[in-house]
Amino acid sequence: MSVILVVDDDSATRLLVRSILEIAGHEVIEAPHGSAALDLISPERLPDVVVTDLRMPILDGRELIAQLRSGPDTATIPIVVVSGNAAEARTLKASGLVEAVVSKPFVAANLAQCINAVTSRQSRPPPVA
Repeated sequence: MSVILVVDDDSATRLLVRSILEIAGHEVIEAPHGSAALDLISPERLPDVVVTDLRMPILDGRELIAQLRSGPDTATIPIVVVSGNAAEARTLKASGLVEAVVSKPFVAANLAQCINAVTSRQSRPPPVA
């Protein structure tokens, strides 16, 4: 079971993504914006994948991605962007900052398949206790 951190300011979207991913067998943690997401991450509790929207208050998805990529503990966490801004999301994917992009509105099966593909490619060792 992978731990997925879902970051989106829309609570209905977070609930939908949570439901889809839990049905697919993942554990889900939620945050309403990037700052709250960073508060949930520690060296002892790293998510296996971060799923983030781009446009959010307080700390948006681009800023969250930049902070994750700059941290020694978080730089290799796979990131999937789920956004209605397809052009911006594709730019992030092309730059290599994110592993995948899912455009809103999305088909539940496509989102689950994307996350399953990302988690199956993951080769990060578990944290040392």
